[in-house]
Amino acid sequence: MSYSQSSLDTNTFSINYGGEEQKKYEDSPTYLSVGGYYRFLGCFTSMNYQYDEIVGGNRNLFVGDDSNLPQLSLNLELSPSKNTSFSTDLYLWTPLTGKEDDYVKGLLLGVNLNGKHKTNFGEFNVKTGGIHWYRLSNLTFASNTGYNRYSLFERNPWDPNTKNIFDRYQTFYENGALTQDERWGQQAFQGFIFEGLSLPKGFDFSFMHGKSQLNGGTTLIPNNLTGGKIKKRLNNNFLALNYIRSSTFSDSLSSSLVGFNLLTSDFEYHFEDRVSFTGEFGAGNYFSPNHQGDWGEAIDLSLKFNKEFTFIPIEIRYFRISPNVINNNGIFWNTSIQEYTPNIIENSNSAPLLFPFASSLTNIGQMTNNRYGLILNSDIEIKRNKLSFGYSCAGEIEGISNIITYNHPANNIQLSRFWRWDFPANVGPYGNLNKIYRGVYEKIRITDSITAKGFNSIELNFKSFTKLFNKDLMIFYLGGFHTVQNKFNALPNFQSSAYLRSYNQQLEFYLKMNKSIVLSNYFAFDRIYGGENTELDIVSNKPKNQIGLSYAIGVDISLSKNTGLYIRHRWMDYEDLNYTLDKYKGQETSVELKIYF
Repeated sequence: MSYSQSSLDTNTFSINYGGEEQKKYEDSPTYLSVGGYYRFLGCFTSMNYQYDEIVGGNRNLFVGDDSNLPQLSLNLELSPSKNTSFSTDLYLWTPLTGKEDDYVKGLLLGVNLNGKHKTNFGEFNVKTGGIHWYRLSNLTFASNTGYNRYSLFERNPWDPNTKNIFDRYQTFYENGALTQDERWGQQAFQGFIFEGLSLPKGFDFSFMHGKSQLNGGTTLIPNNLTGGKIKKRLNNNFLALNYIRSSTFSDSLSSSLVGFNLLTSDFEYHFEDRVSFTGEFGAGNYFSPNHQGDWGEAIDLSLKFNKEFTFIPIEIRYFRISPNVINNNGIFWNTSIQEYTPNIIENSNSAPLLFPFASSLTNIGQMTNNRYGLILNSDIEIKRNKLSFGYSCAGEIEGISNIITYNHPANNIQLSRFWRWDFPANVGPYGNLNKIYRGVYEKIRITDSITAKGFNSIELNFKSFTKLFNKDLMIFYLGGFHTVQNKFNALPNFQSSAYLRSYNQQLEFYLKMNKSIVLSNYFAFDRIYGGENTELDIVSNKPKNQIGLSYAIGVDISLSKNTGLYIRHRWMDYEDLNYTLDKYKGQETSVELKIYF
């Protein structure tokens, strides 16, 4: 709910539900806004069999979010004038462990101060205090948004309620992007941000100094991130210069530095609204007590043709990121350098730097360093049917690792729930699984010489809007076909000589019963093969041969304009035909109640 005071003697009110303002009063110089959400999440799992290391038995009831997200969040914003605002939040989280004082409370994003001042010279903004969501450029400070090829069946914790319960699926059908909160495409930052906008000659600038999610903690050792941007606007085009530096001292005497630099230029240029050329290029380095800090290139270029120019829209994208370029605040992963974690950080409450993902099999659009590649994307629309197509061929710049990592899309979130609270590494019956946020990736080891590997991917996303019994029906299909081999190939290698072949299919149905109820169905199938030059099981003497199946049903219910109830039930079945201990089978039911106020 929001309260606004438009004058000294007149009070006006505006109500917000899930971010939607129901009544708006303009020209109010001051206001107090109070809002937030309550989220209940319960999950019951009944397994026929699972990994022996899993604690809690085959039947388990879990209440809460093991991603450490709060059940209750209260957001407050005060604007004493039209140019100044304060915001803060309070949260309450109950792990339900059975211990005394079993609750956590405090500030989630901290106390934020936002100020702006308009002059004839331009507009100046200051953001400081708690956590702000911010973006400089793709390679320097941003999060990857991908190409919107993913499943909708499992809701994200940040997914909002919508005015019409069917809007979530309708929006994805129309433009391929879900309605997300302000964090979409941005990174969390705590510190000081100063911006100058609409300056003379078409210039903008920004400066930031503080901590990203990788610089946190309570250590008194200097541990921070600094970045900035100078941007020149040219009508609908722009050219910008970006810089980011992260540094941490590895010792209490502050004599040895760990960190990275990255300097880039990004641009956007349109040719008569028919062709656009966008991208970013620059150089960066990584330095630590055991790494020299050589500089390397970072390039990401995209050429887009609209359908008036080429009949169907087409994107051609090229990228190349040196193994010397490290920046876990950008849209690419580090796969090349085992990052240095000083003892001074390990023994404090600081978040350690990320460790490498080895040679990662990624979705199209997710880049890594030590890799170059070409990406083709297109969208085709025929009446009420839409097809999104993507193809990628990429190769490593240097052969560094004999490990390949990949995931299992059919039951990825369910598999991550086998291990609650923590993010363990080297788990599972063969010690080759690693849990990450809302997912698990698996490692496979190659047995021949280490070479610069090649990666090929094909992705298809089909969307159809039709009728069933005179009711709106959405049909979504998502298919992924990926291979990894011992060298760069323009075409994928579907033979057993490939190190890894991963095929996955996902099919979803969403039937609108009325404006308050949506029924859903989900089918998924994974087929993953290890190659003849990968590690073999010591019993069967054969490589990985994995089959994953999943079927699920669900219902979305709008209880009121600000309250949604979401129920999912899933049957899952997985086994490796050659690694006999690697199998699980069972059912999972989840119930989410989300209330915005």
